[in-house]
Amino acid sequence: MPESAETTHPGPDAAFVRALTESQTTLRAYCEAALGHCEEAKDAWQKANIVLWQKAGEWDPQTRFLPWALAVARYEVLGIVRDRQRERLMFDDDVVRMMADASLQPAESHDLRSEALARCTEKLQPRHRETLTAHYVFGHTQADIASAHGMSLGAVKVLLLRLRRSLAECIERQLNQQSAS
Repeated sequence: MPESAETTHPGPDAAFVRALTESQTTLRAYCEAALGHCEEAKDAWQKANIVLWQKAGEWDPQTRFLPWALAVARYEVLGIVRDRQRERLMFDDDVVRMMADASLQPAESHDLRSEALARCTEKLQPRHRETLTAHYVFGHTQADIASAHGMSLGAVKVLLLRLRRSLAECIERQLNQQSAS
């Protein structure tokens, strides 16, 4: 019997729709935390939702939905990062992974970490803040930064590594102080 336009196809069940709906805030926050660029984050979020919808039948309602959904979103984020790298834009793959993994923590933790990062960044020397901003916000290469500041490429790499470590330690101290009080 030929299908008519009125014939319905079985779609995702109610449990899937509920789980997908409940995960939207976290999925979007994950994409935004990982990419930092609103349009790219929206693209990753939308692509993740499409893939999740297409794979609805693969989800086992006896398992937790969010880890599975975040894994799908992570692949979409990494795809955008790969495209960025082809265009020689901003973040290194390891930085995006670190940001993406950090964004898996609960939203309250994000707020506390963001506040701690802001406080720790304020403590840096202006020249160091400028270097971080040039590299991670404006996407300047390490070679560009070295040239602009009269430094060797190796010195810039070491400086960025030390600044990341310093910020990570400062953030952990801030969070430990907050949890102790």
